Amino acid sequence: MPLDLLAVTVRHFFPELNRWFDEVPDHRDPERITYRVRHLLWEELLMFLSGAGSRYAMVGDTEHAQFRDALLDLSKSAGKAVAHPDTAYAFLRKLHPSHLAALQARLVRRLLRMRALDSFRFGLEWLVAVDATWLRTYDRQHCPRCLHQKQPDGTVRWMHAVLEAKLILSNRMAISLASVSIENRGPVTDRQDCELKALPRLARLLKKLFPRLPICLTMDSLYANAPVMKLCEEMNWSYIAVFTPGRTPALWKRAVAKAQKGPAHTRTREDGTVQVLRWAVNLTHEGHTTHALFCDETDPDGTVHHWAWLSDHRPDQTQAPIIANQGGHPRWRIENEGFNAQKNGEFGLKHDYGSKGNTWYNDYLIVQIAHLLQQLIQFGDLIRKLSAGAYATFIEAFHTIRGFFTMLRASLQRDRVSPAFQGDSPLGIQIRLNSS
Repeated sequence: MPLDLLAVTVRHFFPELNRWFDEVPDHRDPERITYRVRHLLWEELLMFLSGAGSRYAMVGDTEHAQFRDALLDLSKSAGKAVAHPDTAYAFLRKLHPSHLAALQARLVRRLLRMRALDSFRFGLEWLVAVDATWLRTYDRQHCPRCLHQKQPDGTVRWMHAVLEAKLILSNRMAISLASVSIENRGPVTDRQDCELKALPRLARLLKKLFPRLPICLTMDSLYANAPVMKLCEEMNWSYIAVFTPGRTPALWKRAVAKAQKGPAHTRTREDGTVQVLRWAVNLTHEGHTTHALFCDETDPDGTVHHWAWLSDHRPDQTQAPIIANQGGHPRWRIENEGFNAQKNGEFGLKHDYGSKGNTWYNDYLIVQIAHLLQQLIQFGDLIRKLSAGAYATFIEAFHTIRGFFTMLRASLQRDRVSPAFQGDSPLGIQIRLNSS
């Protein structure tokens, strides 16, 4: 069933995926090409979707005749063998990441046009979390673009990082929209590239890929400043940023004083958490008008948490809980459902699948596509339909995400895509995403 789940999910949501793969530029010598681009990209996807963990482990998988047949079924191509994982590695080394970034955005635009995600919006906007993550660390300089950080013992750690924008949906899906590398573009000095310098590049890319998408950025306290407010105004986006006293102390002091003069609004969430909300509106900060929202939470066990956000969404008795619970708090999903799942979970993104040339960043982009496919399977109702009601949910069928990866890897070495799902004609199966 796992292999059929993957095949039908792709065929339903992305029926032209193989053609899109073929449109990725091929820089190889045409006279020496044995495997099509779609073959290599499917092999990379399956390496991550099956939790192989390394290219070395993938070599053993590709030696199974059934893996070859499954790969050919998914890629809808002919052949007598599977490319060695190093062949895909060599292809990714020279492929410019912009081509895979455009492909990734194309998949998301397809979901948006299908209106498959509409039920999980943030009001009339789409909630987009922005944050950076480290992907590779080295004991010596890997390339001229590496960032570096001096350690307490005097040694230097070299790194590759990206600034990521993920679509955060109310059903707990986290889908990558775009990313840019954080890297030095000149001689290595103390004035390195960083998240704040990379944000305008990410914003321009987001606007280029999704020019009419109404976006609300949700960010940590690093971005609670006037330049980011100006950037959002220029892009016609709204924002919700974590508010702390250390980032803008004068603004914090004015916001706290103004909020304390107003009434406190207490509400109890469905999980028993008691929230006390206060706010201060029409605050000026370096020529920009913003609003502050303060939230004190008491868990059912008595644990107390304090939260605060800056936003151009004006809080009131109706909007304050929405800003806090549907806009501010979900920012953490870029860490939990996003980076943590990809780096520490079954995708194994912390492993160095290859660092030469553009491979490290291209692998990151392929993981974003693999993660999207995995989430569409996890949060869709196809499992119930293909199992004839034997399993109602992803958890009932596989228990954990790791269980799905393990069963998919076994299925790739044992099964083929069912004949009923191998053609190009419509299947008559509708997949609905879970809205609970």
